[in-house]
Amino acid sequence: MENTNDLSPKALLEEENRRYNETNLLYHVTAAQFGLSDTVFWVLYSLYSDDKPQTQAQMSAGWCLPKQTLNSAVRGMVEQGLVKLTPAPGCKHGKLLSLTEAGRILAEKTVAQVIRAEENAMRRMGLERARQNLALGAEYLQLLRAEFTQLET
Repeated sequence: MENTNDLSPKALLEEENRRYNETNLLYHVTAAQFGLSDTVFWVLYSLYSDDKPQTQAQMSAGWCLPKQTLNSAVRGMVEQGLVKLTPAPGCKHGKLLSLTEAGRILAEKTVAQVIRAEENAMRRMGLERARQNLALGAEYLQLLRAEFTQLET
């Protein structure tokens, strides 16, 4: 890639969006290599990395997963014995999702490897630069969200 200092705003946007899509593709291909759908991968990732039960609403909001897609994946994971549902305290219809022993074993064989690879990449990048990258990405997302609210539809 050319020096980003020489790129126009349009070219910067194109590169940003290409990288975003390439990152999504990287996770998609990795999930597929493990024989997992994207949603099942992210459910395993979320439950394994947080290690606390979550409701589907929390997971949907926190990981930007469509509710119906998430519901279908969770239903299949329950049928396969990977996830269990328990009533959420203080919530009439909410259920907490947590990994079963089989789910934890699968997560350790799959997402745990991904998490280690992600951590290694961040260490190689340098934790301070990784923090800066995260902060800049969050700022860009916040500004983009504000701009998108102004779109005429």
